[in-house]
Amino acid sequence: MSLRLRLALLYTLLLAGVLAVFGALTFVLVSKRLYAAVDEGLRAEAEAVEQAIGPGDGPLTSQRVLESFQRLSQLANELATFYVLDPSGQVLYSSVRGPALAPLPRPQEMPGYVTYRSHGQGIRLYLDPVVGEDGQVLGAVEVGQSLRATDGALSEIRNVIALGGAVALALTAGSSYLLAGRALAPVRRLAALARYIERTGDFRRRLPEPATRGEPKELVSTFNAMIERVERTLRLQAAFLADSSHELRRPLTVIRTDIDVLRSDSLPPEEQRACLDEMAAEAEAMGRLIADLLFLSREGEQAIEREPVDLSDLCREVVDRYREQADGHVLVADIEDGLWASGDRQRLAQMLTNLLENALDYTPAGGEVCVSLSRSGAWAELRVSDTGIGIPPEELPQVFDRFFRGREARAMRPQGSGLGLAIVRHVAEVHGGEVRAESEPGRGTTFTVRLPLLAR
Repeated sequence: MSLRLRLALLYTLLLAGVLAVFGALTFVLVSKRLYAAVDEGLRAEAEAVEQAIGPGDGPLTSQRVLESFQRLSQLANELATFYVLDPSGQVLYSSVRGPALAPLPRPQEMPGYVTYRSHGQGIRLYLDPVVGEDGQVLGAVEVGQSLRATDGALSEIRNVIALGGAVALALTAGSSYLLAGRALAPVRRLAALARYIERTGDFRRRLPEPATRGEPKELVSTFNAMIERVERTLRLQAAFLADSSHELRRPLTVIRTDIDVLRSDSLPPEEQRACLDEMAAEAEAMGRLIADLLFLSREGEQAIEREPVDLSDLCREVVDRYREQADGHVLVADIEDGLWASGDRQRLAQMLTNLLENALDYTPAGGEVCVSLSRSGAWAELRVSDTGIGIPPEELPQVFDRFFRGREARAMRPQGSGLGLAIVRHVAEVHGGEVRAESEPGRGTTFTVRLPLLAR
């Protein structure tokens, strides 16, 4: 049984229970009110008969009834059925001819209200004793009324409740089935798309978001975001495999060549050491390359470990380390104190190191490299500028792409993987920041990194 049908049945059963309880309570209350109205009418009729008989100190006799015969006959035309009984239970007057509607009790028994069934219909009787001032029972007045009209009205009410309940259940079942279908439509589309992706491996498709707000839209948005993240992860994995296989080919070729050379028995010791040194250097380069590619393949919080980081202290530490190896460059630092961020100290140091190495590598000797750190509202702004060769405008949008190296950069420094600036952008983004580059060929380049400050 489908979820849609189960929901429709559940709604219908719940409504059926509510309607059954409501209908039963309504029927019971109405029936009590109708029977109470009948009893009140019978009591009023009995009082009218007693008033017609008139007051008296002695027991009810034929003589007293005869004296009130005219008034009793007038009441007989107005009222339903009534009897006047003496203390022994004998009928002194009857408003109807023929046998009594039901067995007549003695006045002393005083049954009050009694319902009898005769010939398939109900009869409601009320016995009202006539009591003297000394408490002695002088006789009784018994009135009766057929319950056919009352029972008929209750039967109609029962039929109306049953018919109305049936119509309400039918409408509820249909509407709940339609509404459940509309509510579950995003789930069905989600399941269909999941089956398609499982069958084809195509993560490019997305579900159209519903126009109305609510849980279906939230479900579709969450599913689309999940599929987008899976697609991005697979894309990063594919890029990692493609990049690593491409970039590892050269060092592996060098290592294989050195191994073939080392197999020669006539190789001089100094050439053996040179081959071993070259193999060690290539292995170390491969290790760095793989570590960088693995870092770039991770997303968001997976790429870093967060802790409070003193950016001011970190910048001074990195700048001091490179001041000793500036190789004739002028290294200027302008660092504001007390700037903290939440992030990975090692990765932030790697970001600044890459920017500094990039500036020093592409700035001729005697050039100037300036590092500045300052507060800009709720952000820390790190600038690394140089007076180097610069970047042509057509290459500027690609400088943060993996393995991209400009024409002049390759000519000035053939070695290099092209991952340094890609790592800079990745570190900035996973820390919730951004990086931009401004450059003028022949005059230098400025990289600006903005990171959110840690409130302290």
